Amino acid sequence: MAVKPLERKLHKLNEQVIKHDGVVELNSDLFDEFLAKPRNYSFVVLLTALDSSINCQPCREFDPEFRLVARSWQTTKLPSRLYFGILDFKNGREIFTKLKQTTAPSCWYYPATDGSFAKDVSEPDRYDFATKGFGGENFASYLAIQLGTSVPVKRPPNYSLMMLISFFLIGALAVFKLIFPTIQKAFQNKNTWAALSLVIILMMISGHMWNHIRTPPYITSTGGSINYVAAGFQSQYGLESQIVAILCKTDSYKFSIFKLHEMVSIQTPFIFGNTDGFCAFSVVSLIVSVPKFENKTKQRFGVYLWMGILIVMFSFLFALFRIKYPGYPFRLFI
Repeated sequence: MAVKPLERKLHKLNEQVIKHDGVVELNSDLFDEFLAKPRNYSFVVLLTALDSSINCQPCREFDPEFRLVARSWQTTKLPSRLYFGILDFKNGREIFTKLKQTTAPSCWYYPATDGSFAKDVSEPDRYDFATKGFGGENFASYLAIQLGTSVPVKRPPNYSLMMLISFFLIGALAVFKLIFPTIQKAFQNKNTWAALSLVIILMMISGHMWNHIRTPPYITSTGGSINYVAAGFQSQYGLESQIVAILCKTDSYKFSIFKLHEMVSIQTPFIFGNTDGFCAFSVVSLIVSVPKFENKTKQRFGVYLWMGILIVMFSFLFALFRIKYPGYPFRLFI
């Protein structure tokens, strides 16, 4: 009994698929034979140029992704519905010329012209690399739209990456075991939590949450000059709050170094939180730290130093208050 031409083509296609791991390696003659009408299968063809003399980097990039989708398709229930073919330029110059292809890679989807999967439109559709990219997942999504069914992408496990991650994970666990006693002491130390609480409290006082709610401008410019501090109690700038937050973190770090157990907290709006931190630190240092110096010269120097910082910071506080409220009549040095 004579074998029908369509059955003969399917037999040759299946042999090629088995031989080349899901892909049909084409030349000019096979291209014309397998794409000749009628065909009860769809065919997607990759026109590429993998020869080293051509040096087509996009071709090398897409080739493994195309083969990955082809292998994954073989795991579906009806693999004979779609075939994947690759035609290299060195094996099909005539086809490139006939299709007027001057660039590579180029990928074409030829729908079935006969059978239950045939479409009214039998003209090929070109895969757009510019918009869809070279990834296998994007290519599979494109084919799924053309076929009306899902196209899987089953990537093999990356054993090298898994071994690398395991190596670093084991190393991280070993390091953690070594430093765990130190970490445990730090987490159980009340000064650690006091410093963390101070950072959060002073950052909130400086207006960090207000920025998230109101989304103020970062800075403003008036008459060619840049304004870092907003006038009035109902507004502030983004940079203003960031400067305050940095200064407040510095204050809380100093508190933790001296192991202070009390904190003077004056909740003034916006930018005054940092000067209050300096003032509070100066007062507490004069009360707690300076008296501990046994050397009278160092003790006297500490008194002069922290009294000077206290006076300067209060002067700065008054100056900032006049920026926020220009009608404030008092000042100290500044």
